[in-house]
Amino acid sequence: MRELVGNCDHCHKEIYCLDGFLNGVKENGKLLCFECDEKEHSE
Repeated sequence: MRELVGNCDHCHKEIYCLDGFLNGVKENGKLLCFECDEKEHSE
């Protein structure tokens, strides 16, 4: 099952829930794709 959760707050890429697993990160009220989350934590 694939359900749209929302868009990445940085790059606006669509983020989905895939079979119960979020295809991104939600933290501090922000929804981020894995790529943007990695960039944010590497800075």
